[in-house]
Amino acid sequence: MNVAINMQADPKKNELQGKHVLVVGLGVSGVAVARFLCRQGALVSVSDNRPAKELAEVVSQLKLLPLSELETGGHTVSLFLQQDMIVASPGVPFSLEVLDQARARDIPVIGEIELASRFMKVPLIGLTGTNGKTTTVTLLGEIFNAAGRKAFVGGNIGTPAVDMLLPDAGWELGILELSSFQLEGMVDFRPRVAVILNVTPDHQDRYADEDAYLAAKMSIMKNQQRSDYLLLNIDDEQLEIQYRKLEKRWLNGEEISRPLPFSCRTTLNLGGNFLDQCISYHLPAVSADRQGEGGKVISAKITVPSLKVLGEHNRSNMLAAFMTGLIYGLDPESMIATMASFGGLAHRLEYVSRVAGIDYVNDSKATNIDAVAKAIVSFEQPVVLLLGGRDKGARFADLENILGGRVREIVPFGEAAELVVRQLPHFCARIKAVNLQEAVVAGTRLAHPGDVVLLSPGCASFDEFSNYKQRGNAFINMVHKLEGQD
Repeated sequence: MNVAINMQADPKKNELQGKHVLVVGLGVSGVAVARFLCRQGALVSVSDNRPAKELAEVVSQLKLLPLSELETGGHTVSLFLQQDMIVASPGVPFSLEVLDQARARDIPVIGEIELASRFMKVPLIGLTGTNGKTTTVTLLGEIFNAAGRKAFVGGNIGTPAVDMLLPDAGWELGILELSSFQLEGMVDFRPRVAVILNVTPDHQDRYADEDAYLAAKMSIMKNQQRSDYLLLNIDDEQLEIQYRKLEKRWLNGEEISRPLPFSCRTTLNLGGNFLDQCISYHLPAVSADRQGEGGKVISAKITVPSLKVLGEHNRSNMLAAFMTGLIYGLDPESMIATMASFGGLAHRLEYVSRVAGIDYVNDSKATNIDAVAKAIVSFEQPVVLLLGGRDKGARFADLENILGGRVREIVPFGEAAELVVRQLPHFCARIKAVNLQEAVVAGTRLAHPGDVVLLSPGCASFDEFSNYKQRGNAFINMVHKLEGQD
């Protein structure tokens, strides 16, 4: 299925020359944006509400740039209202009052992805979802690179999209992981292929309700046209509903992207399946001039060898990557070979070690309830679950239906421990750990040989750690110390 690709428009090189631009939020992407804007000749200011002491390392980097103003410790309204444009980092809520005041003065407020996309001249793949984003975009990068296509992988995965614009990089396409926060800052961003993996409750501390969160995810398609594609995982109930609505709209001739479903549970007449160790697909064969499909469909069924990664959710992620590759004309057998060798990512159902007959698995990236549920059902042996951290408004009680017969015991830990006990009293009656260290000790004591001690916390890490990676690494170190005691 080798199709012609629409290229992104090439903006005027001096579009930002001499313009006053403010970067809000000095995380990794904020610093990268400031550097990019300075290269473009913009008059750049930066603002972060954290005190200078917390930002000492970042401030030292920024002082090497020709900034107009460097503001820390809060946001000054007058600084915001002096700008021609404001670029907000992903962690900055677009609902900030000072941003509302800027918009009221008709000052554009955009995100880093939107800014970067305006300067990209290659086709883009945009991928979002509550869980599995990083795994899937990483696999996509490996699939395209194995096919000899130089693919940039960035966005929410940790590499800012503006880094794709470094001089003489030579990228052929961009694969971008997009959080709901990043999608809030989109204006004209248009991915050639958009993928939504799943939509389950998360970030309820930022969104008014689940509908608002779903709307943020679905906005990935708002600028797509009929020549573009939207891949939807219809094993997700909400996305199945969205697919049915979009399919009717597309068939009625509306100017929206072509919705294509994929599933690991249901056989589809159109789309992709991953059932019984086989991937099958039935996709429209698009003509090279992009003018029509002619009713043709390409179909095949391919046996998939044993995979290194666990769980139905990972099969779903792989299917999404596979279908995206098909749209770009990649060889199916080559993609299957790359998928079979893919070992997954750190902190995502990462096997650590077996100590005294007990397996230890690090799933620190699981920061919401849906991710925890997917982790639990990935194991056939009994699980001792380490659940806790800083609560993000999770409904731990939603796990109750899948715990029976799978989870031997829950060890609640951290700030959320009491909340876990209240919502799941029948599974965590014996212990409550103050921190992760206590949880590992307790989990080891409760587990039997043949069990899995699973760190799948369902919470943010910030009560004890800087991020989920630090938490996962701490867990790994604790397990290795147990190996020395074995």
